[in-house]
Amino acid sequence: MQLAERTLATVRTTCDAHEASASLWVADDLTHETVRSWSSEFKLPTHQQVGADLGARMLHCLQTMRKEHQRILLIGTDCPAFTREHLLRAANALTASCFWVFTPAEDGGYVLVGSSTPSPTPFADISWSTSEVMAQARAALSLEKVQWTETETLWDVDVAADVVRAQDNGFLLNLPLYRG
Repeated sequence: MQLAERTLATVRTTCDAHEASASLWVADDLTHETVRSWSSEFKLPTHQQVGADLGARMLHCLQTMRKEHQRILLIGTDCPAFTREHLLRAANALTASCFWVFTPAEDGGYVLVGSSTPSPTPFADISWSTSEVMAQARAALSLEKVQWTETETLWDVDVAADVVRAQDNGFLLNLPLYRG
């Protein structure tokens, strides 16, 4: 929960400062107490994620939001090092000639994907939750000759060792479960 709230606060303050909008896309129950609390606290409309896998859910979100916005960024909530500066760099990377932006993760995935012209290209035939996600997205974009850029690589929290890293770097409160 701490990571999600950290990300939501980063997004909210950045959007407020730059007159941008944000929303919360949820895979589970939109009426869950935590989701309702986040929606209220961070002033975010909530939407249901739709799709058979992570790629389909991200594509649906991008295409839905593209109806109202020129540039859309999707951010996971498990990257404690993600800052306002990372968000702004990614937003500014989307240009008339660069249709995609990614913030790669050290583990081979990515913590952010953004697009000004969303298409299935970087989401099709991806081995989700593996170290090959970013490499497969790059290969698909290259094959289609689609322009993209990448911001600096960050780390995210996927396993117990990542939680310890987050705690050691002051991003999370100490949790005895991961210290014992």
